[in-house]
Amino acid sequence: MGEQTFPSTTWQWKQVKMKPPPAGQNAVGAQRPRWHGLARWPRTRNLTLTVKYRGGAESWWLITSRGRSGAFPGSAAIEDVMAQVLNEYGPRLPREDLRAD
Repeated sequence: MGEQTFPSTTWQWKQVKMKPPPAGQNAVGAQRPRWHGLARWPRTRNLTLTVKYRGGAESWWLITSRGRSGAFPGSAAIEDVMAQVLNEYGPRLPREDLRAD
């Protein structure tokens, strides 16, 4: 029998283009109010909310009510969250409309 041969140990650099990983969910979408299409809810009527801790660096909370959900950072005041759930803000104005001339 002859001597066993092995593959070559020489190597070369090869240019390869790698695709980036797929993008995750946008955090801005989680902050958008979800109740803007519903009718306003009177503050004097009872309203059931489900509050679920989501975690993260900003201590996110998931609020579910009236058949819709929205994520809020832990720094959000309960009054601001309830105003969105009760749809007291109405349509939001673009930033340029809020500037004084």
